[in-house]
Amino acid sequence: MLKLIFATLLVAFTIPSFAQNFSAIFQPSDAEVHTITKMGWENFLAETNSMTQKGFRLTDLETFKEGGDDRSFIGTYTKSPLEGVVEMAEGWTAFIKLKRKKVKEGFTMIDIAAVTLNESDVNFYGVWVKEDNPTIHKVWLLDSRETIEKKTKDMAKSRFKIKRVHVIDVPNGEPSFVVLYHFSPIDRFNFLYFADTMEEFEKEYNERKGSDVELIDFDRFRTGNHIRYVAIFQDGAYESAFLTNQPFADILTKSDSLATNAGLKLINLSVD
Repeated sequence: MLKLIFATLLVAFTIPSFAQNFSAIFQPSDAEVHTITKMGWENFLAETNSMTQKGFRLTDLETFKEGGDDRSFIGTYTKSPLEGVVEMAEGWTAFIKLKRKKVKEGFTMIDIAAVTLNESDVNFYGVWVKEDNPTIHKVWLLDSRETIEKKTKDMAKSRFKIKRVHVIDVPNGEPSFVVLYHFSPIDRFNFLYFADTMEEFEKEYNERKGSDVELIDFDRFRTGNHIRYVAIFQDGAYESAFLTNQPFADILTKSDSLATNAGLKLINLSVD
């Protein structure tokens, strides 16, 4: 059983180098998976279209900006016959309209991201997949840990399980959270967890893993002068791995190693 991994690895010169660190979750998969970085939204859309034509669909999206450079987008693409799409909306109201439009077209939202432009403006990104039987889903913009915990309990009563939580860091303010829920009548449980320290999270991670509960989403965020952590766990017994606070090049190197030696593929990436 693989435990929380803190790795220092040799880096190939062909791998992109960023000062920003990342966290990554790996799970078993027989599908071919590629992680690609593009600078600029239009370049990223062009790359996504190219991957779609090759039979891949976007399954995970992350974005960050360093210094004065253009914003970079990192996409994880999985070989799949299903149609996938990524779209962006300026502001929450526009994003909800976009979500409803995609639902009418038969799409299910599977991942979310957001970019803070200033203290009042935020761009929201959604990743969707089109299946024969779309999943009923809800997405909420929440303003605190307490509201997420309450909403998650309320949604669970209607058999909606928490799927993704994306932290929106607000300049000079407390963070907000975009939270995605999927409806599922199956008796499988998802668990929301907050930690005040990495030591606290690591202890929880290893205890849950020993009880056949796996990590499916992770993010860190700042409140005041402190770094906090939020995660989603799901019951399930399978091999997996988790890297945190690692350079992007190390994530990719470890990803290749895990795919070759353990059949584990990158399924979730987050900016630290």
